Amino acid sequence: MEILLLIIAGVVLYYLYNGFQDYMKNPYKIEDKEQYKKEYNIDDTPYMPETEQDRIKKTEYGILTMILKCIASADGKICKLEQELLKDMLDDIANELSDYKDARVILQEIFDNNDENLDDLASKFANLTKGEYKKRLKVIEFLFAMAYADEHLDDSEREKIIDVAAIFELNNDDFNRLYDDFENEYSHNIEISKEKALEILGLDENYTKDDLENAYSNKIKENKQNVLLNKNLNKNFNNTSTKILRDIDSAYKILLLKFNQD
Repeated sequence: MEILLLIIAGVVLYYLYNGFQDYMKNPYKIEDKEQYKKEYNIDDTPYMPETEQDRIKKTEYGILTMILKCIASADGKICKLEQELLKDMLDDIANELSDYKDARVILQEIFDNNDENLDDLASKFANLTKGEYKKRLKVIEFLFAMAYADEHLDDSEREKIIDVAAIFELNNDDFNRLYDDFENEYSHNIEISKEKALEILGLDENYTKDDLENAYSNKIKENKQNVLLNKNLNKNFNNTSTKILRDIDSAYKILLLKFNQD
């Protein structure tokens, strides 16, 4: 009986050994390699590692950058003040992404190449900022600041901001307050003398074009409220920034006439 059991065990081990040898020679035994490649799209969909730009685009800051592009391009033009506000805002956003070495460059690429739908972007931002109502309100405030930078709120800009505010689920009273604040501020024109313009930008009569451009950019950066900082969530942008930004912009336009007349 013991001899019979040993024989059976030997036969089993023999077949297991041969089977294992076959497997090691060809573990997958794919009969039709072309069919396998077709089924799993090996050639069509190779693995692509996620880039830093891909990762940033998924964050609230990447999404905000794309929202800014949608509003900035709504009326088909971007004035000088709007350009400066956008540049400084992207600088502020880059500071929030300090873990990314080339954050500022990547943000500019995201801004320049964005073609995503505004409503989809607003929904993504709202989902990422649940429980942060004041942050969403602050974004709308900045969108108004951008839109009014050329002294006029275009209908297309207004409609897009209203759509974003609705997706952000802003209270009607809060939204109307922001709108009324900007409407009231921009209901009157800014009139300043050349002497006052020089004083505002810290220039003398012998200023060059480069002097003017540098002074303008620096003054905008110094006086624009950083809406991303928690300490500014309860500070009204109009009260802290809009009036002085309009003065700076008006001063720039007056002093720029010197070169347009040449």
